[in-house]
Amino acid sequence: MWKQNPDQVNKFPLFSLDEFKGSELFHKELNFLEILDTQIEEAMGLISGRTDTVLILKTANSHSMAALRRAFVSLLESGEKIPVVVKVSYPDQTADMTMLYSATDVGGLLVDGLGDGILISLEKEGDHTRTEVVEQVKLHNSVSFGVLQAARTRMSKTEYISCPSCGRTLFDLQETTAMIRKRTDHLKGVKIGIMGCIVNGPGEMADADYGYVGSGKGKITLYKGKEVVKRSVASEKAVDELINIIREDGMWIEPETI
Repeated sequence: MWKQNPDQVNKFPLFSLDEFKGSELFHKELNFLEILDTQIEEAMGLISGRTDTVLILKTANSHSMAALRRAFVSLLESGEKIPVVVKVSYPDQTADMTMLYSATDVGGLLVDGLGDGILISLEKEGDHTRTEVVEQVKLHNSVSFGVLQAARTRMSKTEYISCPSCGRTLFDLQETTAMIRKRTDHLKGVKIGIMGCIVNGPGEMADADYGYVGSGKGKITLYKGKEVVKRSVASEKAVDELINIIREDGMWIEPETI
């Protein structure tokens, strides 16, 4: 399809292994080669020394992460340095299972430094309405960026650390988390800890940029990193005070209005 496309500069070709082997025409900057894990050895002979190619690696093995890891080991042993996007597909799985499988199959590789991206295929079984497909695209985008952020491969949104809540929590943790998220979810790369009590909270959110920690009935302690910035802030004002701290620290940006 790319060969017949009138715009061969801003559009990039996707090749199968056989197409790549038989092609004489490539994009001068970026080409995608989609292969199975079992084809990695053959592919390495074609991509050796190339700087214009990105591998899209997938597997038909039910033990996805193990099979993909073996392919990465072969790539590492060859000494080839080439970007790899891991492609997975979970046809007609629920949203929760798609998140679980993606985090396991791809996240487990990314945290070990294997791979540069994630591609969740849009393949679905049976007939589906446009609305269902659009919802799947939204889910896949959200899950993909979530996995990349959790693996520290790409930071694209605000990150929140929250405790599971216990008897020491003296405020509605879920409601407060939702309120903080609503006000701050546009702060790309910022990490905010939201903890129910002063006992374990500071330790559990030790790597957060800012912290919101319950310190008594109706009272909140606010942190910048590991440092206490404000104590005994009334819970009604605590979210605004947290935003003021972020603002004073130069990390605040105004949310975009659509």
